[in-house]
Amino acid sequence: MTTVVIARRAAQVVSALVGLGCSVAFARLRHRGCWRERAAELTAARVERLGGAFLKGGQFLSTRRDLVGPVLAHALGRLQDDVRPMPVADAVRVVDRAGVEHADAVRRAVLDGPVAGGSIACVYRVVLPHREVALKVRKPEAVRQITADTRIIRGLARALAVAPVLRGVPLGEIADQLCRCVLDQLDFDRERRNLRRFGELTADLDAVTVPGVVDGMCGEGVLGMDFLDGLDRDRNAGLPGPRLTRSVETLVRTMYESMFLHGFVHVDLHQGNAYFRAAGDVVVVDFGFVYQLGDFARTKFTAFFAGMIDGDGAGCADTLLSTARAVSPQADLAGFRRDVADLVRRNCGRAVRDFSLPRFAAALFDLQRRHGVHADPEFTFPLLSLLALDGVVRQHHPGMDFQLEAAPFVMAGMLDTDDSA
Repeated sequence: MTTVVIARRAAQVVSALVGLGCSVAFARLRHRGCWRERAAELTAARVERLGGAFLKGGQFLSTRRDLVGPVLAHALGRLQDDVRPMPVADAVRVVDRAGVEHADAVRRAVLDGPVAGGSIACVYRVVLPHREVALKVRKPEAVRQITADTRIIRGLARALAVAPVLRGVPLGEIADQLCRCVLDQLDFDRERRNLRRFGELTADLDAVTVPGVVDGMCGEGVLGMDFLDGLDRDRNAGLPGPRLTRSVETLVRTMYESMFLHGFVHVDLHQGNAYFRAAGDVVVVDFGFVYQLGDFARTKFTAFFAGMIDGDGAGCADTLLSTARAVSPQADLAGFRRDVADLVRRNCGRAVRDFSLPRFAAALFDLQRRHGVHADPEFTFPLLSLLALDGVVRQHHPGMDFQLEAAPFVMAGMLDTDDSA
């Protein structure tokens, strides 16, 4: 990708942000009684037009009502699975080039229009004689946008890393890992493998449904899966209370088991990817934004979470120190241990309604920066996953003890580590 293309994308982003600022200011003057709703709609529309990594960020923020407020979160929620479709001609070119089976049925489905649309792809319902297929087709525009956006993010991270307040923070390494994971979403063959893997991990869980892969319907930029009915994020909140809380608990426990026992981290858990059906099962889809923790990172993150559950702040501090990639010569290790222990003690054993994971994560990052100790950048991915998951829990089951719910899986993960040592 040329420097000119990246510069053009950067100019587009700056222009969009300036335009949004002006539009919001005008909306505040013109729509005094409902300017927040109007500003939220404008923001969602501008993020949708920007696409790429910004659309992915909008999807994530839609899960965090506590950070952006319910009005903006609701407006951004549309971006989870109702993004404007790609031009029909683009979709036809992608499926023709992929050479998938049942070409006539695929073309009819594309002409009928998508049943869902996200940041990377559109999903079409292909009707075959004996089955229905959900055909995920990658947007050519998304490839260009995300490739440029990750280059911009890496450049910004390196520029920020030289600021005195951030000196020593491994922003470049964090950005590199995050951008690689974002770019991996464009690889549908990798997503196909992730989908199969998660299906295997959850095969014994009756309450969890994962679409199966339809091999003859896969190709470059195309992924065929079983079509599943009843996927409507707006219906999630409408389920009867006990059924909704059971569904949330099922989702949380499934993700904890996947993360702490297998190191398989679904980073993109907004409600366009996790559905609660009336039948009582939880459907998980979209395995593009997935990160596989290495054994070391999985073991250490599990140990850190165990310390959180037990209120063992000193143990959490020691775990972070054991993963440190960089320790400043001026590092205040005693102060680091003291502040981590205090942070953990203050946040241990709280229900979701009383515990802010974003504030906890921000405080943890800040004390690492202040004391010159920087933990394994791989911790970024389980934290992002938990932030999205915590947002779903906060909306639908705020009384859950998010930490204690993890205890059986953390214990199993630690025992598994001991057995393999």
